Amino acid sequence: MVFERLGHIATRYHLLIIALWGATAVIVTVLAPNISAVASSDLADFLPSKAPFKQADQVYQATFPHDFAQSNTVIVIDARNAAGGILNSDAATFAAQTDTEIGQFIRDLGAWLTGPDAPRNISSVVLPTDSPAVAALTIASATSGDLALANRVALVTVKLTTSASDTVTVKALSTIDDWLTAHRPPGVRTYQSGGAPLVSNTTESIKTSADRTIWVTVVLVIIMLLLVYRSPVSPVIPLAAVTLAYLITRGIVAYLGAHVMTITSYANVLLVTVMYGAGTDYCLFLISRFREEMADQPGLEVATRHTVHRVGETITSSAGTIFVGFMSMIFAEMGIFKTSGPALALGIVISLLSGLTLVPALLATLGDRAFWPGKATHRASGRLYELTSKWVSTRPLIVILVIVTIMAPLSIYGVTQRVAYDLMADLPSNKPVVQGFRLLQDSLGAGSILPVTVVVTGRNPDQIAGDIVRLTDQLSALKGVYDVRGLNDPLGKNNQEYSNLLRVDTQLELALSMVSSLQASGASPDAQQLAALLQGMQSYLDLLAQRFPDVANDPNLLKLKDLLANPLQLVTQRDALVNAVQGLAERFKTVENPYLLPTSLGDLFAALPAQGDSLDAALLGQLASSYLADNGTAFKLDVILAESPSSYAAMNTLTSVRGVLKAYQGPGQAVASGGTAINTDIRDTMNRDLLRAIFFVLLGIFIVLLLMLRSVVAPIYLISTVVLSFTFTLGLTNLVFKTLRGVEGLTWYVPFFAFVFLVALGIDYSIFLFGRIKEEVGYHGIREGVHVAVATTGAIITSAGMILAGTFAAVMTGEVTGLVELGFAVAVGVLIDTFVVRTVLDPALATLFRQWTWWPGGVPKAKQGRRAKQVIAPGG
Repeated sequence: MVFERLGHIATRYHLLIIALWGATAVIVTVLAPNISAVASSDLADFLPSKAPFKQADQVYQATFPHDFAQSNTVIVIDARNAAGGILNSDAATFAAQTDTEIGQFIRDLGAWLTGPDAPRNISSVVLPTDSPAVAALTIASATSGDLALANRVALVTVKLTTSASDTVTVKALSTIDDWLTAHRPPGVRTYQSGGAPLVSNTTESIKTSADRTIWVTVVLVIIMLLLVYRSPVSPVIPLAAVTLAYLITRGIVAYLGAHVMTITSYANVLLVTVMYGAGTDYCLFLISRFREEMADQPGLEVATRHTVHRVGETITSSAGTIFVGFMSMIFAEMGIFKTSGPALALGIVISLLSGLTLVPALLATLGDRAFWPGKATHRASGRLYELTSKWVSTRPLIVILVIVTIMAPLSIYGVTQRVAYDLMADLPSNKPVVQGFRLLQDSLGAGSILPVTVVVTGRNPDQIAGDIVRLTDQLSALKGVYDVRGLNDPLGKNNQEYSNLLRVDTQLELALSMVSSLQASGASPDAQQLAALLQGMQSYLDLLAQRFPDVANDPNLLKLKDLLANPLQLVTQRDALVNAVQGLAERFKTVENPYLLPTSLGDLFAALPAQGDSLDAALLGQLASSYLADNGTAFKLDVILAESPSSYAAMNTLTSVRGVLKAYQGPGQAVASGGTAINTDIRDTMNRDLLRAIFFVLLGIFIVLLLMLRSVVAPIYLISTVVLSFTFTLGLTNLVFKTLRGVEGLTWYVPFFAFVFLVALGIDYSIFLFGRIKEEVGYHGIREGVHVAVATTGAIITSAGMILAGTFAAVMTGEVTGLVELGFAVAVGVLIDTFVVRTVLDPALATLFRQWTWWPGGVPKAKQGRRAKQVIAPGG
C-alpha cells in the first residue's frame, strides 16, 4: 500500500525529511519575492479581457493618449477650519480671487508638482487656479453641495504615467503627502483620494489584516491544541508542519505572481486561513490516530506506518475534494477568483504532503514524548456524542424536518440579498482616501468625483459637431445622469456662459465679444497678428458658406466679407461690423442643425490677446485638445452621474449609457470608461461567475465523493446539506452585518469565496464522517453503524471544526470590511457544519435512506483482519 510505504519511509528517514522541509522553506523564502509587492489590489487588473471596460480603456488610451492616465490621485484641499476660503470673493478678477493664502498654497503645489523635485511619473496637473472654467468645476460652490462647504473645499487632479499598483506610484503618493504636510497653511487639511490612493490604501489594509490574521491564528491554534491534547509538545508538531508548508507555498505563489499571473492582495490572507485551518486538521487526525496506535502497538515504526496507512487515504480524499473545489475556480471570469483558486489548491497539496511526510517524521522522532507529560492512550468518545448519535439514529425524519424548517427562512433571505460594490466602504472610515472621497461627495457631488468618460471614434468630421450635440442630449435625457460635459458645454448645465459652443450663433457672438474687447482696450495688433486675425475670420466665413449653402448669400455674411477685405474698416466701421455679426447670428438661430466645430474660429481667437477672465485662446485650445482627437473624427464626453459611482443606480445608468452608444458603433467605436464601468463589469461578471462556480465546484466534489463512497445517493444529499448550510450562513451574515454594522450589503466577493470555502472545506467533514460510517456499517449494520461512527468521531470532528473556524475567525481582526464578513461567514458556517450538519443532519439522512445511501455500490461489508478498538480518528 502507498500510504503504508509512506509511513515506513517517514519513520526510517525521519531526520532527513525534517531537514529537507526546513531547508526548502528557508531557500524558497529567501529567493522568492515579497508576496505583497507582486500582488495587486486594482480590480481593473482582474476583469476578464473581454469586459467592456477593458475595450473602453484601450479605445480611450489610443484616441486621447495625452488625456489618458494609467492612474491618478485627487488631492482634496479642506479649508473648513482655515481663516479664509479658497478664493477671495471680494476681488474683481480671477487673478486677484486666488491671491489668498490658500490660493497661493495651491499655486505653490502646482509649481512643485510640475517642477524638477516632484515624482517623475506625474504626467499632468489640473489646478483650481488654472482658469475660471477649471475653478468652477473643482471648487465647491453653493450650487454643487452643502452651503457650509462652498469655497472651502477644492480638488487638484494629478495624472500619473504608472499603474495604481506600481511601486513607483506608491512612492509618489508618499512623496506628495510629505510635501503637503510640510507646506499646507494653518487650519488646512489635505487628503489624497481617487484611483491610485484607493489601491494603495486597500493594499495597506489587506497587509495589516494578513499580519494580524497570522498572529491571531497561531495563538488560537496553540490554545485549541493545548485544550485537545493537554500537552505543550503536541501543538508544536502541527504548527511546525503547517508553518513550513505555508512559507513554501507563499514563496511559490509570490514567484508565480511576479512572472506568470496577476495575483490578488487577498491571496496571502486566504492562504493563511486555509492552510492553518485545513493543515492543522490533517495534523489533528494524524496525531490522534498515532496516539491510539502507540497505545496498541509496541513499536514506533509499526505505529507510524499504521497511522499513515489508516488515515492517509481519508485525509488525501479530503484534500482531493478541497483541491477540486479550489481548482474549479479557474472557470471563473474574474481574475481575483481565477488566480486565487490555483494558489489555494497549491496550498492544500503542500499541506497534504507535509501531513503525509513531515508530520509522521516528527512523530517518529518524538514518539511517546509527543504527548508529554501524559502518555499515548485511547480517548473516550464522550457521553454527549453517544446520546446525540443514538437520538439521531432512532428519529431521523423528525431531526431532518426540524433542522430544515429552522434553516430555510434565513437560507431564502440569504440568496435574495444584494451585494455591495462600494470599494470605499470596504476600508476603515479613518483612511485618508475615504475621508477625502466623502468630503468631495458632500461638496462637489457624488458623480463629479468619478465621471463616466464616453469616447466616440470614426465620425464624419463634417457632421461631428451635430453628433456631439445629439449624443449629449440623448445622454442628458437618461434617468440617473446629472450632467454631460463636452466641447459644446464644457462647464455643464450649471454655467450657461460657456454653453452651446458648437452653435454658429454662439460662436459669432463670442467672436464679436472678443473683437469688441480688443477694440475697447485700444490695443493695436501688429501686422502679423492682424493678418492672422483676418485670415482666421475669413476662413471661418468661407466654412460657413460651404457648410450652409442657404446662408451663403445672406446680406450679413456678404457685408462681413466686404468689411474684412479692408482691415481699416474693422476700426472705422465698428457699428457695421457689430450689426453684421449680430444679424448673421440671428439668422443661424433659425437654421436646422446649426452646429460647427470651432477650428477656424480657434485661429481667430488665437490671434487675439487673452482678455481677463473671458473665454480666451488658451481655454479654447485646451477644450479642443481635451474633447477632440484624430483630426476631428473622434470626440469625448464626461457624463456626471446623479448617484454615487458605486451604487446600483449608477451601474444601471451606465448600462443605459452603453445602450445609447450602440447607435454610434460603426464604422468607429463608442465606449464608456471610468470607475462605474469597472463596477458594472464586476457586477455583470459576478452574476455569471457565481452560477458557474456553483456548477463546477459541485460537479467536481460530486465526482470525488462518487469515487470515494461508490455511491450516487450519498453524494447528492451530502452536497445538498452543504448548500443548505451555505445559504443559511449567507442569510445570517447578511442579517448580522446589516443590523450591527449598517452595511448596504455584503462586499461583492464575499458570497463567492464563502461558497467555495464552505462547500470545499465543509464537505471535508462529510468525508471524515462517512469514511468511518462506511467502516462501521460493515461491522454493525446501518442504524448501529451510524450511531457508532458518530459517537466515535464526534469529538475529533468537533475539535477539527473549531480549529478551522478559529482560523477564519482570526480574519475578523483585520480592518477590511469584506474580509471581516468573509471570516465571520466561514467561521459560523464551519461551526454549523460541525455541530449541526455533520453531527446531526447527515447521520439522520444516512439512517433514513438506509441501504439506498450506498446505491449502486451496495452496503459495505466488514473487512477481514484486525479490528481497531475504540478508534477515534475517522477513516480507519
